[in-house]
Amino acid sequence: MVESNRDRLLEIGVLGEVVHPLVGKGYLNDWEGRPGLGLGQGGIVYNVKPGDSVFGWAMGEKVEPGVALDGVGEDHAKGSFRNYTCVGNEAKVVSGEAKGAKGVVVGKVGGLPDRAHHVVAHFGEEDLEKLAIGDKVQVRSVGVGLSFPSYPDIRLVGLSPQLLDAWGLAEEGGRVKAPVTTVVPPEYVGMGSGGAPAEASSWNVMTQSPDAVEYLAGVRIGDLVALKDILSAWGRGYYEGAVTVGVVSTGASRKLGHGFNVTTLMTCRTGQLEPVLDPEANISRLLGLGGGVDA
Repeated sequence: MVESNRDRLLEIGVLGEVVHPLVGKGYLNDWEGRPGLGLGQGGIVYNVKPGDSVFGWAMGEKVEPGVALDGVGEDHAKGSFRNYTCVGNEAKVVSGEAKGAKGVVVGKVGGLPDRAHHVVAHFGEEDLEKLAIGDKVQVRSVGVGLSFPSYPDIRLVGLSPQLLDAWGLAEEGGRVKAPVTTVVPPEYVGMGSGGAPAEASSWNVMTQSPDAVEYLAGVRIGDLVALKDILSAWGRGYYEGAVTVGVVSTGASRKLGHGFNVTTLMTCRTGQLEPVLDPEANISRLLGLGGGVDA
């Protein structure tokens, strides 16, 4: 296991609530001008989980697997919820019929209608049936400030100790090797450049052109993927030789410049981080969530 500063991390409770589904103004037109609705952003999605394909959901638009959350209260409180939560953190329902149910944070999504942001959490089938819009969910946030002392050029973003333990990172030749299912070339990386802080949002991997769809056909929600020549440290953008590793947090998009969202977990511009291909590198398997990859 790669040495980290995990014993010095703060653990902080942050409160969110289940938010209503979103829909854009008017029809969503794809890059060939075909109109449609955009389903699956926000609310409770009962039948999509990490491990399921990013493609093939009827009128699906960046489908979020499970329960969409946002912070409660003023903008500062919402900002702390969006920034402090880390992939792999425990999420506990604290109100409503499902009170006491526990889930797991599986991603973050930005660039939604009306500039909304969501934190996406996975819950079991029985708990999903009891959850309702407006229920409060408290996340035990731990992971902000996580670092590898021996690899100072790698910045960890939104990565929890829980996922770190399960991931299977290795060290070799002065590098941290991170299992991923796919290395995405920079020409397929769309919306997300310039955004900060990196903790609160995500990248889009475009899913419109036939060559991109063919290349990305096997990608699943929950896959750990690498974005080549992309840096996501204190801002986000193209940087030759850099790499960003993150988790696929939504389904695909039909809108040009958009696509499935990738929530940043690690980023580096100096070569200390090296992605290695592993077709089983999906958080459904690593965290035991029971999605399509486990079927």
